[in-house]
Amino acid sequence: MDETASPAATIDCPYCAEPINPKSKKCKHCGEILDPQMREIELLKTQRNNPQVFMNAGGAAAAAATGISGPVRRFPHWIHILLVILSGGLWIPIYLLMYLFRNKRYYY
Repeated sequence: MDETASPAATIDCPYCAEPINPKSKKCKHCGEILDPQMREIELLKTQRNNPQVFMNAGGAAAAAATGISGPVRRFPHWIHILLVILSGGLWIPIYLLMYLFRNKRYYY
C-alpha cells in the first residue's frame, strides 16, 4: 500500500501543515479535529467533565478570567472577622443547609 498520495489528492493540515486526505475529520499527524461539528462535541465533553470552579471568586483568578484589568479590591480580613463575631454564629444554619443540598457529583 502506497502511503504517499498524489499532491492533488491531499490538503495541508491547518495545524501542522502535514499532507492529509481532504475528507479527514482528524489529522493523523497531530491529532487535531478538523470537522467543526466534531470539534464542538469534543469541546462540550471537556467542559462537562471539567467544570471551571473559582474557589476565590473575588480574587485574581476571577479577574483574569473575566478580563478585568487593574488592581483587584480585596475584602479586608478584619471586617470579615468582625462580621463573624457580630453574627454570633448565625451562619451555622446556612452552612448546614449548604452541606445538605450540596452537589453530590462533585462533593461527597
